[in-house]
Amino acid sequence: MSSLHNKLRELFAQPNSMHSRPLSQRIVLSMVFFALCMVILSADFITDKISFQVGQVSDREVVAPRSVSYVDQIKTKKLEDEVLASVASVYDFDVTVAAKAEESAGAVFRAARTVAADKSLTSAEQKLAKLRAGLNVSLPETAVVGLATLNETELAKIEEHTRSILRKYLQRGIREDDLDAARKNIALEAEGLGLGTDGEAVVAGLAQTLVKPNFILNVRETDKRKQAALKSTEPVRETVKKGQVLVRRGDIVTAEQIYAMEELGLHRGSVNEVRIFGLAIFVLLVMGLIVGYLHKFASEVYDNDSHLVLLGGIILLTLLLGKAAHYYFSDFVAPIAAGALLTAILIDTRLGVFISIVLAVLFGVIVENDLRAVAVALVGSLTGVYSVSKFSHGYSLTRTGLWIAAINFITIGSSGFLEQINGQQIFVQGVYGAVGGLASAVITIGCLPYLESFFKITTPVKLMELANPSNPLLQRLLLDAPGTYHHSLLVGNLAETAASNIGADPVTVRVGAYYHDVGKIKRPYFFIENQTDAENPHDKIAPSLSTLIVTSHIKDGVDLCRDYKLPQPIIDIVQQHHGTMLVSYFYRRATENEHSECIIEADFRYEGPRPQSKEAALVMLADACEAAVRSLSRPNVNRVESTVRKVIRERLHDGQLDDCNLTLKDLNIIGDVFIRVLSSMFHSRIEYPDTLKELERKKGKNGNSAKQCPGREGAGADSEGDGDGRPN
Repeated sequence: MSSLHNKLRELFAQPNSMHSRPLSQRIVLSMVFFALCMVILSADFITDKISFQVGQVSDREVVAPRSVSYVDQIKTKKLEDEVLASVASVYDFDVTVAAKAEESAGAVFRAARTVAADKSLTSAEQKLAKLRAGLNVSLPETAVVGLATLNETELAKIEEHTRSILRKYLQRGIREDDLDAARKNIALEAEGLGLGTDGEAVVAGLAQTLVKPNFILNVRETDKRKQAALKSTEPVRETVKKGQVLVRRGDIVTAEQIYAMEELGLHRGSVNEVRIFGLAIFVLLVMGLIVGYLHKFASEVYDNDSHLVLLGGIILLTLLLGKAAHYYFSDFVAPIAAGALLTAILIDTRLGVFISIVLAVLFGVIVENDLRAVAVALVGSLTGVYSVSKFSHGYSLTRTGLWIAAINFITIGSSGFLEQINGQQIFVQGVYGAVGGLASAVITIGCLPYLESFFKITTPVKLMELANPSNPLLQRLLLDAPGTYHHSLLVGNLAETAASNIGADPVTVRVGAYYHDVGKIKRPYFFIENQTDAENPHDKIAPSLSTLIVTSHIKDGVDLCRDYKLPQPIIDIVQQHHGTMLVSYFYRRATENEHSECIIEADFRYEGPRPQSKEAALVMLADACEAAVRSLSRPNVNRVESTVRKVIRERLHDGQLDDCNLTLKDLNIIGDVFIRVLSSMFHSRIEYPDTLKELERKKGKNGNSAKQCPGREGAGADSEGDGDGRPN
């Protein structure tokens, strides 16, 4: 029955742990966003008619414009505190405390008499050990030593004194706050009994330990009496009549006068409740539209708490900048486009378009529905989003700022002519708008590195920096493993071409391909593309060791990427670009040995994981296809097509593409692109007559003694690319 109860409790508790906690977090985040947004937008709703401080001499006469009756909260609170203090607390007498103390004391002395009567205990240490084992309460060390040294007669006398002291204090009743005083008095009484050092220590230690509060506060009854007293207390009300003079000129202003002015809405800090209510409804409506858009059209952002926090922060920061521009400069200089740019670059371009509209609408509240300012904010933001939509191809934020500045100037000028504003004023406002456009780009450039780092977001700009050949890690790859470097460039070109056709990120694919084999830096000459002579080190070692060396370039690559602080998407590609593929060349070599029945196929596979994204899968396929086609002795279109289709088919049937979201249509498109590009890269070349004669001459001179490395021939048949069918 208990087991069934536990299972049911776990069953009903599971949804709370899975859904309630994230939902509660989102509710809290929404409330924080709503509150901050209200604070930023509602600052103008606070009136500033009169500004007095307590003790200030009034420079005017303040008359009540209407009659009002209000509760003086300060006086009411003071009265309530006095009433609560006058209510006596209710305590209940707990008779079980004395009984438990008597029982515990009896158990202690029984244990002590048992030790005293045990003649086999010859030393003090033995007595102490046995006594400690028999005690049911934790006593001071002096009391334990005393109990162990006293005889049975002394113990009986001390027990009587201990029980007497316990009854005396527990029958009198002890409250929680009286406990310390009672223990001090017990110690004093024990000293006056004349029982010797050990006896006094036993009485004092045991009685102080066992005495407990037996007057227990009845919280329910006490609160009931206090609530009844509060209900009978009337709040302190003050009444101000229309035309009544609240403050006269020359009076020293008091706190009561300021409170009365606040109740009438005359003092600084009074709030227009109707406007606040309308703004709250409007902000909630906008928040609902944002959530609905994210849920319907940007589910990957909706499901990512980090992106939601980032989006909320961008909106609040942009509104704050717009508020500052409204107060201190001009509405047209507000860098509203910065929010749209940050959203488009860090999260999603299409979401940047929607946020442009949201920011323009909210900015309309700040500028008190000035249509021209709203139009400039909206058009400038959309221009910025359109500009950075080509960011993956190296678009410049500086140029984006110039575009926004120009569009702002044109928008301000055209709207100014519509309203028939004079030309000089239009020109000044246009300059402000241009400054706002440039400021948007500057703010975006300044915020991007910090937001990228804090939210761990990899932008196209950051990836493009990693693709620069001057990058230190790429330089190491070029110098230590030049063959691998060249192979990586080819894989990058191949994968990037296919990425654009299936909706994958071409920049991530290219950069991931550049670094996918960076782990080969650790042991470059164990991979065939870096071997400059005919000798292959794998010929001298066991296939299992060769497999370990070949597969270790994945872990080595991940470690190098982390050492050089490469972003996580690139690390994922490095880790997943071989999936759990079989290193078939060395596996076949191992099975050809005498003890082939002891060979376990799993020992000859990469650790994985399998590709989790389109980008990682593309690098896997491009890596294998490039290596397989490169190994063909006489490549032509038919052989290239056969090899590419076979590579893709083998990875599909091996389950390597099960965890990524590539479709069969995508695989067909990838194959077509690979065939077209590889056919142009590895087409057969004409052998010129002079070259043929030279080759025949060298062949006749040296004979046919050249060695071939394993896997240089037949790799097209294996079609498993670098490191799986061959040690490269």
